[in-house]
Amino acid sequence: MLLLDRVLHGIHFKVAWFADEPLKEKGIITYKESKIEKKDAHLFETLVNDLTKEPEEIKSGFAKNCKYEVNRAEREDVTYRILAGKEISDEDIDTFVDFFTRFWESKNIPFSDGEQIKRDFRLYRDIDALVISIGTVSGEDAIYHTYIHDEKRARLWHSASLYRLLSDEDDSSRKIIGMGNRYLHFRDMIYFKEKGLTEYDWGGAGKGEDVASITKFKEAFGGLPEQSYEFEEVRGIKAHLFKFLINVMDDVMF
Repeated sequence: MLLLDRVLHGIHFKVAWFADEPLKEKGIITYKESKIEKKDAHLFETLVNDLTKEPEEIKSGFAKNCKYEVNRAEREDVTYRILAGKEISDEDIDTFVDFFTRFWESKNIPFSDGEQIKRDFRLYRDIDALVISIGTVSGEDAIYHTYIHDEKRARLWHSASLYRLLSDEDDSSRKIIGMGNRYLHFRDMIYFKEKGLTEYDWGGAGKGEDVASITKFKEAFGGLPEQSYEFEEVRGIKAHLFKFLINVMDDVMF
């Protein structure tokens, strides 16, 4: 289990990832991708790859075209690097947010969550639970993946690619970057496997039309479907009082 614990106003605000059992400590606890079935919990669906297999066996589970592109990227000018835990600097985080902002702008979608991402990244970095992987094409950083993880599972958090390099005048790099994105996912799997993790979680596999193409992309890597539960639990008099006051304030304002 991965546990993020912050104390504000004397109250513990916890985020518990991948929990098998409820926490007994007091506070306001948000459960993410838990195995705990609870009434009114949000059902979360994802895909999970088994990292206990050997690298070639993992790759053999990929769809034919996906496997081809991973192998092809290895022959192209695609390289990768990993930043993990406390070796991630504030500058590294700023660089990712700048890249992620450009990614959304390239889709003509406004993006305003940069400061929140920076705060979240620093929290998970400081407990050695954050990983950033970077794919480079022709010397330019073109692909970013970010993850949170515990001792068993790595969970994809962000995935972004800029499908045209700044130096690319004829857009010839687009296909290579697409291959590089698949290659980077495979290399990430091997990195986590070598660190002793056993599960690669794709961070969601929704069935709605708005995410159908993303889910299809993820399915090509051969992960198995998995369901889990997400909900909030309030434990202790102090936490209940705080939550009550927040609800009262929301009612007054709205």
